[in-house]
Amino acid sequence: MSDTAGEIDDPMAVHTSSIQAPHSQRLRTRRKAKPPTEQLLGDENNNSDFSSRLSNKNRRLKRKNLILNTRNPVIIWLAKNELQISLFLLSIVHIFYWAGYQWPLQWIRIQHKSTLPNNGTVDHDSDRYVRGIHDIKFVCYWIVQIIAARSLFLHHILPVFARYLKITSLRKNRRFCEMVWMLIYVVPMWTIGFRIWQNSPYYMNMNNFYINYPDEHILMPYGLKWFYLVQSAFWFSSIYTIHIEERRKDHVEMLTHHVVTICLVLGSYQFYFTRFGHAFMLIMDLPDIFLTAAKMFRYLDNKIMPDILFGMFTISWVATKHYLCIKMMISIWTLGINAMPEEKRYPNYPNSYASYTVILTLWGFLCILQLILIYWFVLILKVLNRVLIKGEGADDNRSDEEGEGEGEESADDPALSDTKTSELSSVDSSSGSLSTLDTRSPSAE
Repeated sequence: MSDTAGEIDDPMAVHTSSIQAPHSQRLRTRRKAKPPTEQLLGDENNNSDFSSRLSNKNRRLKRKNLILNTRNPVIIWLAKNELQISLFLLSIVHIFYWAGYQWPLQWIRIQHKSTLPNNGTVDHDSDRYVRGIHDIKFVCYWIVQIIAARSLFLHHILPVFARYLKITSLRKNRRFCEMVWMLIYVVPMWTIGFRIWQNSPYYMNMNNFYINYPDEHILMPYGLKWFYLVQSAFWFSSIYTIHIEERRKDHVEMLTHHVVTICLVLGSYQFYFTRFGHAFMLIMDLPDIFLTAAKMFRYLDNKIMPDILFGMFTISWVATKHYLCIKMMISIWTLGINAMPEEKRYPNYPNSYASYTVILTLWGFLCILQLILIYWFVLILKVLNRVLIKGEGADDNRSDEEGEGEGEESADDPALSDTKTSELSSVDSSSGSLSTLDTRSPSAE
């Protein structure tokens, strides 16, 4: 009998094979089972479909990050419709004005002319104004105007101009438009403010910031009040702007900067220190003109002008935002109280806010602002180290919080056609490079 027949007839062999068979079958079944990854993805076709869906999802997220720093539906809706909303609100005011109603004038024009001392009626021949409740309406009107103008330029006008200059990169296109828009606002406003300062009694005379306080400070010339309220509107609109644009690495610092600036502007306006605030706004805004122009030329791939303008920006930054700023801080602490007689200090005199409590409040905001400026100045020094010591250019090495990857997409990419003229502006400030130092740091500030 053969060995095979013997194994079959052997009862022990049959029993052993009956025990091992299920175990061996389980091993074979286990070896044939698909790995967990294949079980999730399926066959090759399913794997391809899954990868395609994942790629499309990532691309949609990437396109979204190019525009906004949030997925909040309210902010997204505002960003897409801000021009239409702004024009609608402005049209309501002007339609009622053209229809003969008087209430729109409280939004469109400066209110609260000075009154005659004998009977308290409005002096229509005077060019002096006092602050009042209708100033809030004028500021709100200008907030809407600034948002509408910014949206119009960034969405419709400047992108065409940038493409005409052969700026095809989407990131460069939007950054260039942002810089041009800042120049469109900053240069005319600074020029207007400087002309008002030239014709004022406190031009190049710091002692006259506080002389005859508060009597001569309550009455403001038309130009000074207009400048103050429009600048207030700009800084309020900046709070809105930084929440509908790409999130910067220094978002918290910039938001703090804007809030402190608004507190200083409104505080100096409320306490009748408008002369101090006016001069402070001018010296703080001057360096931003050089910085914005430098960044604009850099996006045009100019090799010389950015470094020259950045050097001018650095010099003006030290001279204004640190030297003159600290000098004015010392003046309001010393002259702001001591130059006023005791009988005209708070609470001994009507409409006087000359007290150490008020001065200390303004000083606190000024110190916070100066700390932010020092932080940004450290970043400026890092750029100078690269330019002067290492021999590199003042390039923009700053990345947005979502990353740099999206920045080099072409502006002509059909997949991104819906984002070409999107709301992508920024009042950005600092991460250690030329682009990061857009402080638009302000004002009285």
